[in-house]
Amino acid sequence: MKYFKLKFIAIIMLAFTVFSCSNDDDDSNSQHVIDFGIAPSSSIITTGSVNVITENTVRYHTINFDTAPYTVTIVETENNVVLVDLGPAPVFANELEAYVDAINKSGAVIITHNHGDHYGGAANFTDLDFYAESTVAAELNNTVDFTNLYPNNVIGVTGSQEIGGLTFIFDKVSNAETGENGYIYNEEHKVVFAGDLVYNLSHPYLREYTPNSGEDEINNWIAGLNILKVNFANYNHLFVGHNGSRSDVGTAIDENIDYLQNAQGIIKGTQTITGGGTATTHQEVIDELEVLYPTYLDGGLYLSLPEAFFPGDLGADWF
Repeated sequence: MKYFKLKFIAIIMLAFTVFSCSNDDDDSNSQHVIDFGIAPSSSIITTGSVNVITENTVRYHTINFDTAPYTVTIVETENNVVLVDLGPAPVFANELEAYVDAINKSGAVIITHNHGDHYGGAANFTDLDFYAESTVAAELNNTVDFTNLYPNNVIGVTGSQEIGGLTFIFDKVSNAETGENGYIYNEEHKVVFAGDLVYNLSHPYLREYTPNSGEDEINNWIAGLNILKVNFANYNHLFVGHNGSRSDVGTAIDENIDYLQNAQGIIKGTQTITGGGTATTHQEVIDELEVLYPTYLDGGLYLSLPEAFFPGDLGADWF
C-alpha cells in the first residue's frame, strides 16, 4: 500500500510538471515578439507620407499620397508583406515599389475594388499574386485598364484565404460607393481593411450615386456600414482607402454614416442647404458638403462635377 501511494504521488507530480511546462510554452508563444528592425526610410516616399504601427508579430505601414488622400497599407509579418491596394501611378507606384523592396520580403497584393486609384500601381508588382473578393476579382479580370497593367488573373476569394502567413476573410457590399466594394479582415489581430466603404476625415466619392434610377446606393452603403459597425467596432485598427487608418473604428464608421445621410438629403432635396432652399446643381451640393465638413480632405468630391473626367462630361447623375 505504501508503494502504491508513493507511485500515485509521483504520477501526480509528473502530471503537474508537464502541465506547468505546457503553460510556460503557451505564455512564451503569447509573448512572442518579432524584431522587425528599422522600417524603411520615409524619405523614399517623396510624393506622400508614411505612418508605421508596430505590434508584437505584425507591422503596418500606411502610405498616403499627398496631393489626394490615396492610401496603401502594407501588412508586414516575420517573412512576408501583403499590400492592400496600390494607389495611383506612375510616380507614387515607383516609390511604393522602392519602399516594398526596402522591406525585402516575399509579397502578395489584395485589391479591394475595381477603381483605378486602387490598382493604378499594378504594373510595378506583376511578379506578385493578386487577390480580391470573388466578384471584385471577376470585374478586375474583365477590365481592360487593369489587365493592361497586370497580365495575370486576379485570384478570387470567397470566404477566407491564407496570404502571407495570415488568414484574411473576404466580404463585400454591393451597389454602394461602386458596384462591388470588397473589404477584408483578420480576426487574429482584429484589423479590418474597408477600402472605400469608409473614408477617414475626407470627402467620399459620390460619383456613382444615382438616386433617380431606382436602387438608392447610399441606402445600401449605410446598411453595409451598419454591418461593419456591428462586426468590427471593437477591432484594433481600421485601414481605409483614403487617408490612413483609425483605432476608434466605431466612431469612424459613425462619421461616415453621418456624412452619407447629409449628402443623400442634400442631393435628393429633402435637406435645406445653408442660406435656405435646396440644392439644384452639383456645385451647390459640393459647396454645402464643404460647409458641413470644412476640415475634410478633398477626396473624390470634385469628381462628381461636370467636365471632371472628359470634355462634355455631364457629372454625376444626381438631378
